[in-house]
Amino acid sequence: MIIIQLAGGLGNQMFQYALYLQLKSLGREVKIDDVAGFVEDEQRTPALSPFGITYARPSQEELRRMLDSSPLLWHRVRRKLFGRHKKAYFEEGKLFIPNVLTWDDIYLEGYWQTEKYFQQVEEEVREAYDTDRLTAYLRRSGCWGMSGSSGKRRTAQNYLEEIDNTCSVSLHVRRGDYLTPENQAIFGGICTDAYYIEGIRRMRERFPGCRFFLFTNDKAWAARQFAEDGKRGALAKILADGMLKDITWIDLPGAGDNDYAEFVLMSRCKHHILANSSFSWWASYLNRNPEKTVFAPQRWLNGTDDSDFYRADMHRIVISQEA
Repeated sequence: MIIIQLAGGLGNQMFQYALYLQLKSLGREVKIDDVAGFVEDEQRTPALSPFGITYARPSQEELRRMLDSSPLLWHRVRRKLFGRHKKAYFEEGKLFIPNVLTWDDIYLEGYWQTEKYFQQVEEEVREAYDTDRLTAYLRRSGCWGMSGSSGKRRTAQNYLEEIDNTCSVSLHVRRGDYLTPENQAIFGGICTDAYYIEGIRRMRERFPGCRFFLFTNDKAWAARQFAEDGKRGALAKILADGMLKDITWIDLPGAGDNDYAEFVLMSRCKHHILANSSFSWWASYLNRNPEKTVFAPQRWLNGTDDSDFYRADMHRIVISQEA
C-alpha cells in the first residue's frame, strides 16, 4: 500500500491527487491521508471535493503501521529505546524522482510539483479537474452569480463573458502568505514589478488589443493599483501612462468559494502571465486553447533546482537584474 499525504493549498493538493491517479494506473493500492497535513495548518483544509473528486482513505490501523505510531505500551517503549521506524519518505528537493513511481509500502509526504509524476495519465487528470464540472458546483452553491445580477460588484459570470469574448490574458500576482519572512526566503524577489511589466509588454506585442485580467489574493494591494491618480500603488506608478486601461481586476463579492471561481476564470483566459504559484500553474495547464502563450518567471523558487516545474509550453521571462 502507498499512502499520500494531502497538504497545502488547492494547487498543491491537485499535484498530490495527480500522483495518486498515476500510481493507481500502475496497479498500486493507493490511499490519501487528508487529515495529518492540516493539523498544524489552520488556514487550509482538503480542497478537492468541489471537483467531484473522491479517493480511498487509510484506516487508523494502516496509518499506525506505516508511521510506527501505535499507542500500545510496548510500542511506545520500543520507540523510546530504539527510535521510530516509519515507512515514509519526505520530498526534500523539487526535481522529479522516478523511483517514487516504483515504491510500495510507503507513506509519501511532499508536493510532487511536476507533470512528470502524471504524464502517463494526463487525460485522466484533465478529466478529474474538469472546470465545467467545477462551474456547475459553483452555480449550485450560489457562488457563481448570473449575468445581470444586481449589486455593485460584478459576478463570476459577468467576468467570464468578457474573458470569453476578448483576447484575454490572466495576470496572477501572489501576495498574502508569500510576504511572510520565511516565505520571502523561498518565493521573494522572483515575480517583481519588472517581470510583470515585461510580460505585459510581450503579450501586447504578440496580441495587439489583448485585455489583461488581474488575479490576486491581496485585495488591498489591488485596490491601491487602481486608485485615483496620485494615490496608485507602486506597480501602477511604474507602468507607462495608459497601461492600466486594459487591465481588469477580478474582484468577486463575498468569500466562500471565490478561490474556485477565480481558478475557473483564470483557466478560461486565452493566455497567461503566471506567478510562481501552483494555482496559476494548474489554471494555465487546464487552459484548452491549443495556441495559448504562457509566460513564467525565470526562477520558480529561491535556492533550489526547480527546473522540473516548467512545462514545454511555458516561456520564461528573464529580467537582467535576475540573471
